[in-house]
Amino acid sequence: MATQRTPAAQRGRSNVDRRLRSELAPVRSALAVSALVGTLLTATVIVQAFALADLLAWAVHPNDQRIPLATLIALGAAIAARAMLGLIGEGLTGRSATRVATALRQRLLSAVVEEGPVAVSSRRSGALVLTATRGLRSLETYISRYIPAAMSAAVAPIIALGVLAVSDWPSALVALALVVLVPFVMIRLGRRAAAASTREWSRLSSLSTRSLELLRGLPTLRALGRVDHGRTELSAASEAVAESIDATLTASLSSGAALEFVAGVGVGLVAMLAGLRLLAGDLSLTTAFAVILVTPEVFLPLRRAGAEFHASQEGRAAAESLYAVLDDLDGAPKRPSGASVPTASTPVVARAIAARYSDAPTLALSEVSFSLGEHEHLRISGPSGSGKSTLLAVLAGFLPAVEGELSIGGVDLDAIDPTWWHQQVALVPQRPHVFAATLRQNLLLGGQASEADLHRALEHVGLSGLTRDDPAGLDRVLGEGGTTISAGERQRLGLARALLLDRPILLLDESTSHLDAETVAHLRRALAGWLDQRTVIEVGHRPGVARRDAATLELGGGQR
Repeated sequence: MATQRTPAAQRGRSNVDRRLRSELAPVRSALAVSALVGTLLTATVIVQAFALADLLAWAVHPNDQRIPLATLIALGAAIAARAMLGLIGEGLTGRSATRVATALRQRLLSAVVEEGPVAVSSRRSGALVLTATRGLRSLETYISRYIPAAMSAAVAPIIALGVLAVSDWPSALVALALVVLVPFVMIRLGRRAAAASTREWSRLSSLSTRSLELLRGLPTLRALGRVDHGRTELSAASEAVAESIDATLTASLSSGAALEFVAGVGVGLVAMLAGLRLLAGDLSLTTAFAVILVTPEVFLPLRRAGAEFHASQEGRAAAESLYAVLDDLDGAPKRPSGASVPTASTPVVARAIAARYSDAPTLALSEVSFSLGEHEHLRISGPSGSGKSTLLAVLAGFLPAVEGELSIGGVDLDAIDPTWWHQQVALVPQRPHVFAATLRQNLLLGGQASEADLHRALEHVGLSGLTRDDPAGLDRVLGEGGTTISAGERQRLGLARALLLDRPILLLDESTSHLDAETVAHLRRALAGWLDQRTVIEVGHRPGVARRDAATLELGGGQR
């Protein structure tokens, strides 16, 4: 079985490499300049070696009192040029890596947004977050460190060997014989390290997912007395990650030790050969010093490339995970972008629509029909599990209908530009998410509004106390998930967001379930004028803010 999986794994790795090369197209010129800078760096190192050799030879001869000013100037210039070129090279590769990672992060975000929250919620969110954060940061390391090191390893040893051949061809032959062994060592041990890194990333993704799910379900586990079960699962996942890290480090250290051994033997043999020929009078002192100083530069780029290869394999494994997510998202059915744009957002007409979640064998919604004109209100009720929230997801464009017809302004929703439709709809869920940010940022969510509009929206939903009771006002920081406010305040915050969005269609998913009857009545009065100018579809087990004369739709065996 292992022999059958290996070619597939190799094809997968080569496919990732090919796609990564295509991602580098926008920064190819910068990387080419970086390669040129690497070549110049090698040249400065060789100049520095010869200058040092000349100075050492001068120091060995006490009878020669002349200070080689030209050599000192050349040495100083080589050191300065090496430092300057190093800064230029790091700057170019760093900016290139950031640009590529930013483009990939934007693609991932766009794909996730396009797929919609319903489909994304069924994914392993912990692994997705890990890929988008640590994974792409590791990919930056792969681009900024390994790729320049690999380019330098392809050019620098050839230059150094050429200089050795011109200076002392026997030393060049010895170095060449050992350099030939390096690719075999890197390939043999590099495959082990790559496989270990891929396994480590997979287990790390699993640990991330399990940790996130455990934190989300901790209240339930605690209520049921099953916290120890979650702790056991997390401990097992952590141990698997630790084992993978050990395997990765072992492979990396083995490869590094092998490269160091080859390089050490090569430098030692060249130094011994140079010393013997110097004693025999076949080699000048300056040349002997130069050969000894240049030989490490034959192996150094290869050793650096090997070290960076292991250090950046997490980024490469993350890229494989990223492309798998992008391919999966790209392969999901989507509405055509840039499709029809209706002249109006109403009427909303549903004819026997049905919907199913991707991971469910049965329909979550079936045979639902209604018609809703401009500024009309519809109240949807029914027992839990009857499909109320599913219907809102279909109306919002997050879940496609698998049967029936759903039209907006006389145009089938499947043919409507999703961007346009999302700009017509404001959805207030039962549990609006609260970010660990200021009240102002939680209200705007990246949009724009005046301070007066923000205060007016808070006053309409009865949340003026959030700014009045805190000296920070709108800059008051809210806890992640709304931990610093009540469940009812979180729901009213969602209504305030809808007020500020000011969309023509309002979808309310049990948005007042945590509010008492008196507060709901106050909201209905305060928002009446605004709601009368909107088409409202409200889901709930009891009346909310929709008009009392709203049409009703009973799901789950009732009237349709």
